[in-house]
Amino acid sequence: MSRAHLMVSDPNVRTQLQLAGLRFMWSRARWLASEAHSMGVGLKSGRLTSRDVDARLEQMGALDLVYPELMRGYE
Repeated sequence: MSRAHLMVSDPNVRTQLQLAGLRFMWSRARWLASEAHSMGVGLKSGRLTSRDVDARLEQMGALDLVYPELMRGYE
């Protein structure tokens, strides 16, 4: 499917879709910040281990944000 099939030609509908997408992105960013803060506090206090944090990061699909060099293929 090409992107041309996904375009919205009505400018008002397009604006509403963009606003909805931006609200979703903003709420996700706040959730991610909250999760990162919670894990950081837990790790620093000893309530969470490094393994616990790695497991949560893996669940969230965020390991590549923390360990980018491990996620690249080595040549």
